Amino acid sequence: MKLSVILPTLDKVATALCLASRVREVLSGLELEVVIITPAPEQREAPSYIRFVQDRGGGVYAAYSQGLRHARGDYVWLIGDDDYPLDSAASIRTLLEAGEVDLIVAPVLFSSGRVYKPFRSRFLLLFFNWCQQGVIYRRSALLRHRFYRRLKIQADHYVNILLRADRSVRTVFLRDPICVFSVHGVSSRNKDLRFRALRPMLARRTLGCSGYLFFEAIVRIMSVRRWYARRRA
Repeated sequence: MKLSVILPTLDKVATALCLASRVREVLSGLELEVVIITPAPEQREAPSYIRFVQDRGGGVYAAYSQGLRHARGDYVWLIGDDDYPLDSAASIRTLLEAGEVDLIVAPVLFSSGRVYKPFRSRFLLLFFNWCQQGVIYRRSALLRHRFYRRLKIQADHYVNILLRADRSVRTVFLRDPICVFSVHGVSSRNKDLRFRALRPMLARRTLGCSGYLFFEAIVRIMSVRRWYARRRA
């Protein structure tokens, strides 16, 4: 099995089934499965490449982690029920079949029409996350780091920083968007204060001494600017 697409949904199982069909269409010929995580798995007939897993609660990353435990693919793609794979996602098929990379990072198309391009810099990744719908992980690499369970919104950001800093992880960046992401999602409207508290530790762990000092200087400058903006408001 080359690819497991993990797709949590609360009450849009019909939409999830349509997205599973879309993934199958875009990646025609690739051996894949779609694991749908939902609180009430419906006892309905579905193609053999679709499997239902009951959501035990705990948020979206708990659902993704549960899907990972059931996934059988060499690679995993984490998407939501309000995302949509683009035709250009077909470009990842060759990379997945070759199996020579651990991390595929691509732009995504926001539903607003803007293209979000991921930064390659480890430093900038501390401030600007990759859009999850544009990231394909080798399952074994993702399982080494896992999602930090206390993070409810930016758990993927935490993992992405660690993977980018891991020199054994082979990463490739694509030029074209592979998915549409809804700008109305929770992660696009909220920040995780617990992640912000962990970020200095991540900077120290992944940037080295000089990089960490620069990080601290930038954070202090940003804090002063926010304070000044509040004073003027």
